Amino acid sequence: MTLLRRLSAGDGSSRIVCLPYAGGNGTIYESWTAWLPSDVELWAPDLPAREQRMLEAPVEDMELLVATLTDELGADGRPTSLFGHSFGSLVAFEVARRLQRRADPVNCLVVSGMPAPQVLPDRLAPTDAEILSNLRSHGVAPPEFFEQPDLLELVMPGLRADYRMAMGYRYRDGEQLSARVFALGGTDDPGVPAEGLTAWAAQSVYGCPTRMWQGGHMYLLSHAEEVAAFVIGCHVRSTGRTLQSLEG
Repeated sequence: MTLLRRLSAGDGSSRIVCLPYAGGNGTIYESWTAWLPSDVELWAPDLPAREQRMLEAPVEDMELLVATLTDELGADGRPTSLFGHSFGSLVAFEVARRLQRRADPVNCLVVSGMPAPQVLPDRLAPTDAEILSNLRSHGVAPPEFFEQPDLLELVMPGLRADYRMAMGYRYRDGEQLSARVFALGGTDDPGVPAEGLTAWAAQSVYGCPTRMWQGGHMYLLSHAEEVAAFVIGCHVRSTGRTLQSLEG
């Protein structure tokens, strides 16, 4: 099973891999390709049970998801940084841990919209109604989306799988990451307070700087260029190069 695809057009000597929120897909990051240096690729998941793979069975096991992504990334060998938003942050974190255990650490990890894993409380799997209410509150879909029963029937398997993996996630102690970690959030996101972001410092030998943007849980959609520039900058600096040298 292949889960990753390249969003950018050109070949690069390094790459950034972006993991989406629960129920999302890699296409939310397509706009980021406009701001990439010429030799950095942008990759994202192409997951079952959504978009062009809508009729495939979803991945329902977090261990399988992380292991499959780790195998695909580890087989490449180029400098790689990870970005994840919300549930994608937990996936990116676990992939980074597993790659480090395989002596193939990522260059940097940028997490967004998710408190540090060690401070997450135990959470119960939500009902379908709770999932849809959560999506409405975050504004990730237009109002008419929730009024189309046939469409909802198609997308619910993927949503259920992601939300159950997210809510079923349980942190396990492990070695600190040797990669630099950065934590981002929205100023008006009640589910991700500033102290939840600063707690990520315990997961890296370098600590963890934080950055907040105006907005709620999905702040990154209205600040796409700024967030992309931040993530790209973190990645480029982690490779020991500068944006100017990459673009020039």
